[in-house]
Amino acid sequence: MTARQTAQTSTARSARDLGAFVRRTRRARGLTQAQLADELGISRQYLSELENGVENLYVTRLFEVLDELGATMQLQDRP
Repeated sequence: MTARQTAQTSTARSARDLGAFVRRTRRARGLTQAQLADELGISRQYLSELENGVENLYVTRLFEVLDELGATMQLQDRP
């Protein structure tokens, strides 16, 4: 099987969908929230909120724009 065949793809229609994808991908990479947050230069709390679907201004606006355009966001795990 190729990497493309095993990659997971999800459609994100909400902050909760986006967060669930981030959590699954982080865990699949064997990273803790603290490790990923440190690599990104963000707080573990912010990453936790993102993974739990807590809406913030940026995420809310992103999905408002997509909704207005009648578009969805496809997320794919890169190997």
